[in-house]
Amino acid sequence: MKTKLNVSKPKSFYIPIDRRRFFKSMAATTAGFTLAGSLAEALTTTPQQTQGPYYPLADDIPLDKDNDLVQLNDNLTPASGVLTYVSGRVLTSDGTPIRGALVELWHADVNGNYTYNAGTGRNPSADPNFAGFGQYLTGSSGGYKFRTIRAGLYPGRARHFHWGVTIPGQLSRFTTQTYWSGEAGNASDGVLNGISNSEQRASVILTFTPVPGSSTGEVQATWDIVMGLTPVDPSYPGGSLVIAGALVPGPAAANPRYRLTVPAYTNYTYEIYGNPTLADLAWQALPFSLTQTGAIDRNKHTATSNGTPSLFVEAKSVKGFYYVSFRVPGANTGTP
Repeated sequence: MKTKLNVSKPKSFYIPIDRRRFFKSMAATTAGFTLAGSLAEALTTTPQQTQGPYYPLADDIPLDKDNDLVQLNDNLTPASGVLTYVSGRVLTSDGTPIRGALVELWHADVNGNYTYNAGTGRNPSADPNFAGFGQYLTGSSGGYKFRTIRAGLYPGRARHFHWGVTIPGQLSRFTTQTYWSGEAGNASDGVLNGISNSEQRASVILTFTPVPGSSTGEVQATWDIVMGLTPVDPSYPGGSLVIAGALVPGPAAANPRYRLTVPAYTNYTYEIYGNPTLADLAWQALPFSLTQTGAIDRNKHTATSNGTPSLFVEAKSVKGFYYVSFRVPGANTGTP
């Protein structure tokens, strides 16, 4: 990837965590995401930084790859660490929100371990309750929000988060990193100080403040990702991908499923998003199966031929439909 300083413009402590409360809070954040392009002519574009060596491999990425890195799959125990929220928008350089931007977040656990493992499966030293990776697909407001923990430290680096952004019309992810203001390690971090433009460097050093009303030390920060390229919505060769799910029997009476029949094309990759309970902010990624009674074992499917495969999910859509995202052949699908 060529190094450019302009970004792409546009797709524990134990605490009683209420995941439903988190997702409800997403709706509340939507209201402020209405920046007009005419008011944002001087936005500082986000600087591109190295992806780093620890982007998760395919078998390191959790099946539950949503925007909540604290609660992994159906685990009852949350990840260890200081609960941390980051929210903002993905914008063009003139302040226009980018819809359909794929935002990826990955970072070290509380002890400085990544889920990345050069062998098979995730790093056994990583917190087993920490997802290590999250994904978000922006809605019309361009807004995103992640719940995670304060990243741990490892030798040679300041405390940081890794980010990947893939906007419509771009095949590869744009990568950058964010940092904590006030950290002593910022002064000597080679990646951070490799950003020559002072305004761009300052834009990725975030100020985290206490979450109002929290008694457990939760912190939050707001960060807009400003891209420098123009998003281009690729045309799909076969109709709408907003699909109603048909209720069908599952592997047990207590586990019915919803069948989504997708017009699929060779080498296109498909993901299912459902339950836009976050108002119009975005959609929640859902795992699925390729068979009606088989294991829910994947969160994406690349078609090997043209056809109309069926994808099966267990989560009922409260709106009565699902959004099936597609990525054109050769585009970033969440693996290196």
